[in-house]
Amino acid sequence: MFAKDTAFSGYKTHALPPNPLQNVLAGNSGPGHEWLQSYGIKLTVLSQNGGHSAKRTHRPTKGGAGSYITNSLLRKLKKNPNCTIINKKRVCDLLQDNQGRVNGVVYEDFPSGGNRKYVRAPAVIFATGGFGGRRGKDSLLYRYRPDLVDLPTSNPSSASGDGMVIAEKIGAKLVDMEYVQVHPTGFIDPKNPEAEEQTLATEALRGHGALLINQQGKRFVNEIYHRDWVSEAEKAQKGNIYLVMNSGVAKETQVPFVKQYTALGLLEHYPSGKEFCETVKMPYTQFCDTLQVYNDLAARGYCPSGKKLFPNAPFDPEDKYVVGIVTPLVHYVMGGILINKKAEAQHVKGHSIPGFYAAGETAGGIHCKNRLAGNSLVDCVVFGRVAGAAAAEYAKSQSKL
Repeated sequence: MFAKDTAFSGYKTHALPPNPLQNVLAGNSGPGHEWLQSYGIKLTVLSQNGGHSAKRTHRPTKGGAGSYITNSLLRKLKKNPNCTIINKKRVCDLLQDNQGRVNGVVYEDFPSGGNRKYVRAPAVIFATGGFGGRRGKDSLLYRYRPDLVDLPTSNPSSASGDGMVIAEKIGAKLVDMEYVQVHPTGFIDPKNPEAEEQTLATEALRGHGALLINQQGKRFVNEIYHRDWVSEAEKAQKGNIYLVMNSGVAKETQVPFVKQYTALGLLEHYPSGKEFCETVKMPYTQFCDTLQVYNDLAARGYCPSGKKLFPNAPFDPEDKYVVGIVTPLVHYVMGGILINKKAEAQHVKGHSIPGFYAAGETAGGIHCKNRLAGNSLVDCVVFGRVAGAAAAEYAKSQSKL
């Protein structure tokens, strides 16, 4: 079922079966979770995000899942005597022998450049991220999706796609580069509404029942549809779009999300729906009608928009509300270095590039046109482990030559 959900998100049709990479992703997700647990990384909160047929998205009780996993593993690496972490450097080239085998990298000082150094290695894994953080005319985003360069982004400027460009120079095939995921809920910071980088409003808020309501006081979409569909619906609205949580949603997501976003000044707390509407100049009568219709649909268990889950319904206009203004923003790139089931980078001529592997957002071929919510971290864990195991096996084979 997980593989089929992933395929439908990517293809938007049930007629196509999951591809081999999607089967690897789904089949190794459970073992990947167990592997994280073996390192003391506990993801005990379970929710059902957009596009999923069941609850399968795990997160910790405190903090975001991505930072929690990354920082936990980083602490382990720093204690490993066999691991050296080099900061303020940038890989700028791959090294190859006369048979085309990748056997190291070239790196230089960052951001100044220069002082190039060479590191030889029996295998190289690129886990260098996507390209949603740069929008200049020399960027990959401008090359493949110039129509999106004016949107805000959830990515730091370091998400520039350098790894893809470096791989392309040695003949690696880049696929699905035009498919860039626009996330439907990025908070607009009231203190800096025009900022290029905005904070992502986690999918978990909508997964726990938050509504999307336009300036006219109306719902306009299934809040837990696929991200691309929700984003398209938002683009058709006039005025602000509000992410609206009643007291039930706010309580369930208080730690860490509501607490964190409130501290950042991205959420406002209102003692009632009426005060919310008066503050943002939304027609209160329409807001009440919208909630009544929603509550009736929740009682019936089905909405014409396709929504079948209504957590924390009913919504009472006299309840307390926690609200933020949201907008679509560039979030994730589905494209990247084409890999196979062993995470081996593929050459434009159709063969694997010996000694070269890719994983995470820098790899392509897994998510196709649209990534299913939550699958980014699954991808990192699953194909990170696949790449590590395959690279280690390859390195051992080379040492025997």
